Amino acid sequence: MFLFSCSSHFIQVEELKPNNLKCGSNSGIEFFEKNGSFNEDDKDFSYKLRLIDKNLDKNDFNFIYISKPRNSGGYILKVEKIIKRNDKHEIYLKEIEPREGSMNIAAITATYCFLKINNLVEAEVFIK
Repeated sequence: MFLFSCSSHFIQVEELKPNNLKCGSNSGIEFFEKNGSFNEDDKDFSYKLRLIDKNLDKNDFNFIYISKPRNSGGYILKVEKIIKRNDKHEIYLKEIEPREGSMNIAAITATYCFLKINNLVEAEVFIK
């Protein structure tokens, strides 16, 4: 005898593209002293946006990821893909190290990505 169960709802999965995206790096200690993920409800969200560009606001982006500080410049953060599973977004980022022997700024820097994603409720970041 075989027994099996079927769920009454299906997990809906779709790959998304952000409506707006800005990635870069910053050497300002006030920018990266608090790093990680920020959504538009976070008290530091608007402050972080304005540290990059005083003209940015919550209408431009609704999610920020800031990496941990590195001892030199030359690191790049790229969005590989965004997967929506039901109401949760999975954001896959890749941090690319500078090429060996390349000339980079000798300063502590952190990479970041600002994203605007439709219907963002909850997000989890995965770094490669």
